[in-house]
Amino acid sequence: MPESRSSPPAVGALLARLHAAREPIAKAWLLRLLERTPLEQVRRLPTDRIAGELPRLVAAIIERSADGAPDTRDEAQLAALLVDLVGRESSTPADAARDVASLQAAIFAGLRRADLGADDESFAEAGERLSATLAGIQLAAVEALVDARLRELERLANTDPLTGLYNLRHLRRQLEQVAAVHERYGHPFSLLLLDVDGLKRLNDAHGHAAGDRLLEQVAAALRRSLRSVDVPVRLGGDEFCVLAVDQTAESAEVLAQRVAGEVTRLEAPAGVRPSVSIGVVSCPRHGRDAGRLLELADEAMYRAKAARVAVVVAGVEPGGPVSAVHAR
Repeated sequence: MPESRSSPPAVGALLARLHAAREPIAKAWLLRLLERTPLEQVRRLPTDRIAGELPRLVAAIIERSADGAPDTRDEAQLAALLVDLVGRESSTPADAARDVASLQAAIFAGLRRADLGADDESFAEAGERLSATLAGIQLAAVEALVDARLRELERLANTDPLTGLYNLRHLRRQLEQVAAVHERYGHPFSLLLLDVDGLKRLNDAHGHAAGDRLLEQVAAALRRSLRSVDVPVRLGGDEFCVLAVDQTAESAEVLAQRVAGEVTRLEAPAGVRPSVSIGVVSCPRHGRDAGRLLELADEAMYRAKAARVAVVVAGVEPGGPVSAVHAR
């Protein structure tokens, strides 16, 4: 173990003996882990990797303790290494707490074996340093897993489970943000409201599994057609929406035509030729209120469906001079 500049000689010597025993400590912890892991999960544990890397983790914990001064960055790195090393498919904060507690028990058992005549004060200080390091690791591991879970819950709350696109909740939040940007800087934005044609007939004739496949394909077509700053949304049923940032009605219509063309090139499930009807609105051309813009986009979308064309811009007749309509 590298010589510590902050440990008293007796404490440093005790921790050095503990450092030399890192492999037996790692083995003892691995056995504890296996004992409390359900049998069906044991096969999925990366035991070879744990056996290879855990001694280095134990050594790093002892070295950190020998340095004395707490370092939250080091503790966070060690916590991340421990969680990654165990490699559970869905580690919980409780799992992390138990893992660190089990590791602490193995390290303290090693500390007792390494106590070859050390005085009580040195033994106590070594134990306190190890406890402080392990407590910091446990806290960092629990915080990291809680943060990850919160991010996952936020993602689930904002995405459509079938297509993986954003949902209406996320769209409303994004609309508030782009409306605020427009109010301050005058940047335009557009909305495309899409309806998948014939989805009900497909469901009735071939079952909802066929309809779900078509919806997933449409979602994939949207992702291919859009820029990274655009926001693709599934509103529900057969309706999708796109929030196109910094796009005027004219440029959004070009985007809508590209989306419609991409959908028509999809491999048709159950022999049905896919198509969409799209209504286009923009701010400030058609207004600034998000709710009203969605209403106008919905009206334009139904006009496109009634006229049997793919794209209609609000306030423009299909085939009108401002709208180069993409016919189906």
